[in-house]
Amino acid sequence: MHESLKRDPAQFWSRDLLSLGAALAFGLSAVGVAMIAHAQQPGAPPAASQSQSPPDLPKVYMPGLGEFMLVVQTHHAKMWFAARAHNWPLVAYQLSEMKEVLDEVRELVPVYRNVPVGQMVDAITTGPIAELEKAVEEKKLRNFTVAYGKLTRACNDCHRAAGRGFIVIQRPTRPEFPNQEFLPSRR
Repeated sequence: MHESLKRDPAQFWSRDLLSLGAALAFGLSAVGVAMIAHAQQPGAPPAASQSQSPPDLPKVYMPGLGEFMLVVQTHHAKMWFAARAHNWPLVAYQLSEMKEVLDEVRELVPVYRNVPVGQMVDAITTGPIAELEKAVEEKKLRNFTVAYGKLTRACNDCHRAAGRGFIVIQRPTRPEFPNQEFLPSRR
């Protein structure tokens, strides 16, 4: 096992997820540049006819459910620390990003190992997320804390219902992002 994974698993996975994202972005941009360069070459052969087989293209990386959930967990944690710092714009941003990833889960991984994940995410998180949105709009930490607890319980209910009860989400105790300030900007 990698030594940094033993010491601090969240930091290990956060760093690896960011590295994976950067590598994916670099790879996709390189493929795009190569395709444009080939298309712009003078004297390049005309486009292949439909009777020819398509060229071998690199595989596109499709994150699995676990990778999507790591991103959800990151937004969940950052949202907590931003709320504790009364940085409501950052809370709203993290909540919006988390909702976006959950939408991607519903669309891209609607069923995982015969479990209707998309439907479960909808059924279990809709109420708590609406309560979070209201608390953020009102900028009330007490209401946010209650709604955050409901969302956290909903995540764990979903994990149990999906046969993954060993994945237990909790309120974070310390930020895993030492390079981010959670206090509101003084500008």
